[in-house]
Amino acid sequence: MESISRIVKSEPFHVQAYVHIQNYLLENKFLPGERLTESGLANMLGVSRGPIREAIRMLIHDGLLTQKGVHIYVFDPTVDDVVDLYLCKERLEPLGAKLSAQNMSQVNKDALIEIVNNTKKALENNQKREVVTFNTKFHDIVVQSSGNKQLIQFMNLIHAKNLYMRNNILSNYSRRDNFFEEHVRIADAIVNGNGNQAELEMKQHVQNDINMLDTIFKSKQKDDFI
Repeated sequence: MESISRIVKSEPFHVQAYVHIQNYLLENKFLPGERLTESGLANMLGVSRGPIREAIRMLIHDGLLTQKGVHIYVFDPTVDDVVDLYLCKERLEPLGAKLSAQNMSQVNKDALIEIVNNTKKALENNQKREVVTFNTKFHDIVVQSSGNKQLIQFMNLIHAKNLYMRNNILSNYSRRDNFFEEHVRIADAIVNGNGNQAELEMKQHVQNDINMLDTIFKSKQKDDFI
C-alpha cells in the first residue's frame, strides 16, 4: 500500500480519518469486498483506533463500508445496488435541473458553462480522470443550485456512493460524446431559464445511463455464462 497523508491536529481526528479513508475508497485504493481492520487503518493514518472506529461508523452510514458480524468490508455493490441508485437519480435529478433553471445565480451559470467547456477539452485530450471530475462537478452544481434543501440533502446522501460506483465499478465504461451532448442540452436549458426542458433533458440523460447499465450487466452475464 502506498503512503497516505498522515493526520495532523488542525481538526478532529475522526473527521480527518473519515475524509482520508473516504478518498481512498473513492480513488479505488481499496478493492470492493476487501476486508479492513481498525488496527490497519490506525497504523496507516498514524492515530489511535478511537477516531478510526468513529470514521468507520460514518462510512458505514454513507454505504461505502459494510459490517458483517465484527468484520468491516469495502462496499461491493450488486447489479441491483447500482440500478437502484440510478433509479433514485432518475427521480431526483430532473427536479433539481428544473429548479436550477429557475434559481441558478449568474455566477453558477457561468461556472456551469465553464464546466461544459472544460469537459469538452478533457474529452478531446482523452483525459479520463478529468472527464470524471467535470462530470461530477456538473451534476453537483445543478443539484446545489436547485435551492431545495430537502432535495440537496437527499442527493448528498447518495453522492459518495454514486461517485464510488462510477470510479470503481463503471470506470471502464463511458458514453463519451453522447453524454457530453446531453450535458450541453441540459446546460442550455438551465442557462436560458427553461425549467421544463431542463427537467426533460436531465430525465433522458439519467435514463440513458440506466440503459447503458443494462447493456453492461447483460454483457457481463453473457461472459460469465461463456
